[in-house]
Amino acid sequence: MSKISFKPLAFESLGARSMASLIETPDLRILVDPGVSLGIRFGLLPHPQEYKARTQLRHLLSEASHKVDVITISHYHYDHYTPNFTENELIGASPDEAARLIQDKILFVKDFRTQVNASQRRRGWFFQRFAKKHSREMHIADGGEFSFGGTKLKFSKPVYHGESGSGLGWLVMLTVSYGDEKVMHASDIQGPIDESALAEILSESPRLLAVGGPPLYLSGATVKEDFIIRGRENFTKICEKTPISIIDHHLLRSADWRTFIEPAVEAANSRGNKVFSAAEYRDLPNRLLECRREKLYEQDPPSHEFKEWTRMPRDKRRVEPPPV
Repeated sequence: MSKISFKPLAFESLGARSMASLIETPDLRILVDPGVSLGIRFGLLPHPQEYKARTQLRHLLSEASHKVDVITISHYHYDHYTPNFTENELIGASPDEAARLIQDKILFVKDFRTQVNASQRRRGWFFQRFAKKHSREMHIADGGEFSFGGTKLKFSKPVYHGESGSGLGWLVMLTVSYGDEKVMHASDIQGPIDESALAEILSESPRLLAVGGPPLYLSGATVKEDFIIRGRENFTKICEKTPISIIDHHLLRSADWRTFIEPAVEAANSRGNKVFSAAEYRDLPNRLLECRREKLYEQDPPSHEFKEWTRMPRDKRRVEPPPV
């Protein structure tokens, strides 16, 4: 593409949970979903390498925020926005960091009042009260279209976070267009699993799509295996029609992610289309840390100081950063 550039900033393939992205057109710079988080996995806190990656990626988000005009937030999960409280165990957030990210920016955010689950309603309410004090202006994104010169931002109506009826709530997808070029950021739709999200993507016909893949690591546990397979089938349909597909996020919490999506890759290749992880799209090696956590602890044992930190009560770990 010659008019729109897309740069993945923080994704699982880059070291931590996120789908933060920088989209630039000739007249607008957009920071999408500026959040980073880690998660408990295998009964273990993140390894020091994961905490270091989180710090590096947060630095990239901070640098990018100084250069953008607009920030968008698809939903209120902590790997997609930065909350205004101190939390160091998983998020690496603080009120100062949250304020710096959105200072004097134009915000487009998911509505916290409609089509939202209870936890995101609460998070959204707190965040928007905070954001009104620091942003230049704030708009509800859901189903809206907004123009900046020759650039158009189109937000979908809320779609499910995963399968239809998911208790995880809803989110909004973003399409950025300039002239005949179009890029789409489809957050936690997990493939997509839900057919309405698939229909929306196919109707937009983006040249480039960034999408969160199905959570293979949860298959048969908290997510039905049938849903995981449907996510792959729907992603395969997308790959048949989309020149560039970037799939990452939940899917890359599994080491065998590439084998799982091989049918989609083959469908893309047969039509001259391409499939990448976020890291691969940037010509970087995949940095899968979470799915390797047990091996990291075995091969690179943490320091005594780090082990002592992990034994602290959780409320103290939230305040005191890990010694890495």
